[in-house]
Amino acid sequence: MPPPTPTPKPSGEAVGLVLEKMQDYIFRRRIRVKDVFEDYDPLRCGRCTTEQFLRAVSQLVPALSEPEAAELLAYFTEESLPLAQRPQVVNYLEFARALDEVFTTAGLENKPTMVVDKPGARLQTLGFRHGAVEDERRLNHILQRIALLANTRGLVLTTCWQDCERSNATSIVCPRFSSKVTIAQFKQHFPFTQHFSEADMKMLIKRYRTDDGTISFQELDKDVSEIDSGASVQCPDSSRARADKLSQLTASIKNSAQPTTEDLLDKLQRIVSERRLQLSGNFQDFDRFRRGVCSSSQLNAVFTILRIEISSQELDKLASLFGDGQGVFFYRDFIYAITQPQSPESPMPSGISSMTSSKRQHHTLQAEAKLQELEVQIAKHVRLMKLHMKSAFQDFDRMRSGRVSTSQFFRVMNMLQFKLTDEQADLLLQTYGDADMGQSPRFAYFDFCTSVQEAGLNGAGGMQQPEQPYSSRTGQRPKYFNPTTGGVMQLDRTKVLQRACAR
Repeated sequence: MPPPTPTPKPSGEAVGLVLEKMQDYIFRRRIRVKDVFEDYDPLRCGRCTTEQFLRAVSQLVPALSEPEAAELLAYFTEESLPLAQRPQVVNYLEFARALDEVFTTAGLENKPTMVVDKPGARLQTLGFRHGAVEDERRLNHILQRIALLANTRGLVLTTCWQDCERSNATSIVCPRFSSKVTIAQFKQHFPFTQHFSEADMKMLIKRYRTDDGTISFQELDKDVSEIDSGASVQCPDSSRARADKLSQLTASIKNSAQPTTEDLLDKLQRIVSERRLQLSGNFQDFDRFRRGVCSSSQLNAVFTILRIEISSQELDKLASLFGDGQGVFFYRDFIYAITQPQSPESPMPSGISSMTSSKRQHHTLQAEAKLQELEVQIAKHVRLMKLHMKSAFQDFDRMRSGRVSTSQFFRVMNMLQFKLTDEQADLLLQTYGDADMGQSPRFAYFDFCTSVQEAGLNGAGGMQQPEQPYSSRTGQRPKYFNPTTGGVMQLDRTKVLQRACAR
């Protein structure tokens, strides 16, 4: 009888996919693989027959197909080994060790310093394949919106579903610590449901659905992080994406160029003026004896505390301008150069920021005249109604940043009972609006209140003080009530003195 022809072993990649499928199943149910084979191996030699192996595999994972079981059988069969005796030719011990890797790593007693992953960590990335969708362009737009919302709100997506994968009660429906949840859990804990339609949610589920019907939120977070860091291609129809790309390119060109002294000082003056920063207090924290000096490293620490982004070249430029060349920085001279008052020839109000001044300088004569007339009207209304406009804005600005949102600006104007037309509102938002401070435009109410006050003082009777009793300060005559006529009349001091003398 001729010897049977040996069955060729399948590739390790194909067997790895089958093992991963079984690991997902047994990890979810916490099955001990070795205990299933012990009844077939009373001598504990680590081998069993082919029939016993197929029966045990079917008992472990009932949903495993026959071709997949045949691949496992061919891979773990060891007929050529001298210790292997027929019919016990299948090494089930190696098979159990391969499946138990999902729980722990073997041989840790010989590797005490080895970093071990959590149980089920291998299921997060092994064998995941993105589902095919019909409209890839629409999917990229959805992922961009998720990245924008997560970045704006400071949200980490993986934390939204971690309670589902770590709970003992949910381990039956989804593997623990595998970064997978069910479809119902994915919809329930998705943080931006109100911003996406049902069709968008179905496209996300189809994209990140695994073979066992769960959703891999780890892959979703990975794709969103790549889009947030700029690794993915931006949507070609998005004008905001083109503007962001152009601004990044301009910033890179500016950073690569050697900064000049005037540009550097103008940049720092603009930041300090816009954010109303107090420089002296932060420098004095490093100068206990108030000598007016600090080190270059302390200068960098002050910029970090104030959240002023400055490159190493600009920092070296400042050290060469206000330092002695030996690591000592004269911060008083630096503060004076940054916070020096504006020249009296400037036509703008002295209390507004440089950004608002530059915007008003680019206005046409007609637009500037309309703006000044509007500010005079607002100042007159505030004076007549005896309103505190700046305090009304500060109720919405607890951090005292000098800015509020556009909706808060319109709300304050309605509270002050001053109705603005669409043209006037657009003019004010164009002059005092600032869209570079964040994702939504902001209104610089501090500059607005200062300009209104200046316009009221310089306008035609806009902020003049009402008549007060006579004094050396006002020069006005006092008034008194005449009971005969029932009106208020000016008090004549000469008549009062004559009556007093006659008495």
